[in-house]
Amino acid sequence: MAEWFKRASDDDRNTNHSGEREAIMKTNPTESSSKPILTIRFHLTDGSVHSFTQADAIINEKLWDAIEPSRLFVQQRIVVGGEHSKSVFVAAEIIRVDFLHVSFQCWEFPRGYSDIVELSEEEFRKHARLDEPSLMVKRDRPTPAGDPLVSFIKLQMRGGQPLFAMVEAAVKLPAESQSFMQFMLSKAAVHMRLRGGGIGVLNLANLAAYTVYPGVAQIPADAWLAEPHQTQLTKTA
Repeated sequence: MAEWFKRASDDDRNTNHSGEREAIMKTNPTESSSKPILTIRFHLTDGSVHSFTQADAIINEKLWDAIEPSRLFVQQRIVVGGEHSKSVFVAAEIIRVDFLHVSFQCWEFPRGYSDIVELSEEEFRKHARLDEPSLMVKRDRPTPAGDPLVSFIKLQMRGGQPLFAMVEAAVKLPAESQSFMQFMLSKAAVHMRLRGGGIGVLNLANLAAYTVYPGVAQIPADAWLAEPHQTQLTKTA
């Protein structure tokens, strides 16, 4: 994944005395329990959500060790076997799979990325400053390569509600600026930390569109130059 980040504005640093940015980058841990239970949630393209639980620690550890998030959707199906049932999910129809467990640590993010965190729409609008257009950071603002920067992204998934995230990474060279777009269109997978604790793996094969605020200065030569309609920004970014 290549750099698509923009420097967080100096105004952010000056007004964020309470450590607001750091707080967002830390998800709320799942409540502790004397008997930790793994919850798995499948989000499908038809908008439905299917949940499963497992309390056996040995089974959970074996499952966790076997998962490679970047290849989770390469297989044609994911099978979940219960004591009285078998559920089969077609990988091509999965939007996201969530794993909720107090003991599981998040996998490493792709090289160059230090964190990817799910946001609520309210948090996304606030930090992308969609309701304060005069304070929004311009896309063509120069950013030195190697600087640690933050950006906000809206992911519109096929058949489902939009997802929102904040990403932290180091800026790359201009020549590499479009490789993030290439990755997003690769139909691979990417994982993120969830707001309430846990980890979600997103199926990029079901990505319909995405918008980055502010995005990198460089855009493809064939890009159309136009601004989002104001009513669109008001309703959802």
